[in-house]
Amino acid sequence: MIALVGNPNCGKSSLFNILTHSKEKVGNFPGVTVESKIGKFKDKKIIDLPGLYSLFPYTKEEEITVNFIKNNHIDLIINVIDINCLNRSLYLTSRLKKLNIDMILVLNKDDKKNPIKVNDVILEQLLKIPVIKISTIENKNIDKLSKLILNKKESNLKKDNKVLNLKPEDNDIINTYKLIDNITEKVIIKNKINKFNTLIDNILLNKYLSTPISIIILILIYYIAIHLVGNNIIDFINNINNTIIFKISNLLSNLHISIILKSLIIDGIINGMSSVLLFLPQVIVIMFIFSLLEDIGYIARMALIFDKYLRKIGLSGKSFVSLLLGTSCSALAILSTRTIKNDNERKKTGLFIPFIPCSAKVPIIIMFISLYYNNSFIIFLSFYILAIVIIIFLSMFFKNKADSYILEIPPLKFPNLKIALVNTYDKTKSFIKRICSIILLFSIINWFLMSFDLNLNYGVQLNKSILYLIGRKISYLTYPFLGCKSIESSLAILSGILAKEQVISTMQILNLQSINTINCYSFICFNLFSIPCINTLVAIKNEYGVKYLFYTIFIELLVAYLFSILIFRVMLWIS
Repeated sequence: MIALVGNPNCGKSSLFNILTHSKEKVGNFPGVTVESKIGKFKDKKIIDLPGLYSLFPYTKEEEITVNFIKNNHIDLIINVIDINCLNRSLYLTSRLKKLNIDMILVLNKDDKKNPIKVNDVILEQLLKIPVIKISTIENKNIDKLSKLILNKKESNLKKDNKVLNLKPEDNDIINTYKLIDNITEKVIIKNKINKFNTLIDNILLNKYLSTPISIIILILIYYIAIHLVGNNIIDFINNINNTIIFKISNLLSNLHISIILKSLIIDGIINGMSSVLLFLPQVIVIMFIFSLLEDIGYIARMALIFDKYLRKIGLSGKSFVSLLLGTSCSALAILSTRTIKNDNERKKTGLFIPFIPCSAKVPIIIMFISLYYNNSFIIFLSFYILAIVIIIFLSMFFKNKADSYILEIPPLKFPNLKIALVNTYDKTKSFIKRICSIILLFSIINWFLMSFDLNLNYGVQLNKSILYLIGRKISYLTYPFLGCKSIESSLAILSGILAKEQVISTMQILNLQSINTINCYSFICFNLFSIPCINTLVAIKNEYGVKYLFYTIFIELLVAYLFSILIFRVMLWIS
């Protein structure tokens, strides 16, 4: 077993992708590798472990790595170091050496334009372990590293677990860093400050400009994705979709397919799926832009910028990273909270994440505001502002102070288009997989419940269907925020618990006639802020436990219900 070990953001995942020919996510902030990933390198197993700074864990993420090293036989450790952070990174190296496991020290990011250069020959002599300089971006010395790994024989050394069980004394840490300082003075042969990067950082991190710049960038992202891309492509895709449905319908008729099977294919599967895929381009654009920002190094800077604001509500910059991930996928964002050391802050962040409209909720907003409101972008943006208001409101009931933490700010660099495209491809593939499994299943279930009565007679009117009977039982719950007992709306809300994309599918099948310009906003609000999807609920249960899961469900239902009623009353008063 080969283990990739190193600090967060040192390039372990990039190296893992190259060695195993896989496409795991790469980012510029802690928490990218929230779980260990195992792959194959030639005939050897290789594992990419979450980043850590020492062998004494402070976060859930670091515990994963330490526990794996402690409980598994490892033949070789590949200690990956960011060459720009040599001084800080060598502390972990010094601890790993004491484990008595064969090790290779890999100095990553030895790029042509990198101002920092290290004498690897002297470093190898001082540390008495193999040292190799590589660049995962330029694919430099990867073949040389591969040969070095393959030449390593299976280790017969007995691991010393005592190092993993002892917290280092303060004097030991001081002495270690003194030794590291002496080493770095001897091996760093070039260290020129990049004046352009410094100039840009002086602007991006300026005391007065940093926050407005960050807000403008976030607004621009959604303006491009929703207004420019959305308005120009939805009609085009919709026309293609209608053409495909028309041709498939004719083909099925020519093949003399039974009416029930034809209805299942057209109404149950194609209509249910196409209504979600219609908004896939906007989701892809958002994911692509965020991938570029991660690669540039701006996401980490945004975490630093918003840290001072988040501390006022008991969170920190690490919480910002998780909340931002929530705009993509709530379940992934819940997993990323493992990097937060303070348990109260971790759970509080997990409670707030589902309130952030994720990529699955975006189609709900787009669909309804495009049908009922003219100024769609401003209305779209208002739901994110409302999410922030709800988080601030809830924070008043959860008094806790966020721990201080060290935030790693990577150097600014030009984005790697290939990495951004790979990340976007992986996220899109995951998004579509979710649609093709859960959404497909419940689109068919919706069709069945709508098409049959309790006696399993096909082709019945909607008011005699099984679906209608279920909706009638729960429709009274929608009256306070819709102003009517809407059976269709109740069923759309229920389907959203399984997967938020399913709300669109249900609307497409049922035609929600009870929605109008007055109650549309409150209807969207309830779908966005009530119980999250099944995937997120499972992530909450796994991370925080069953009790906290039910606690989260109760809080989110209560908040969604109260805010939806309040918004409906305001809209009623305005109209």
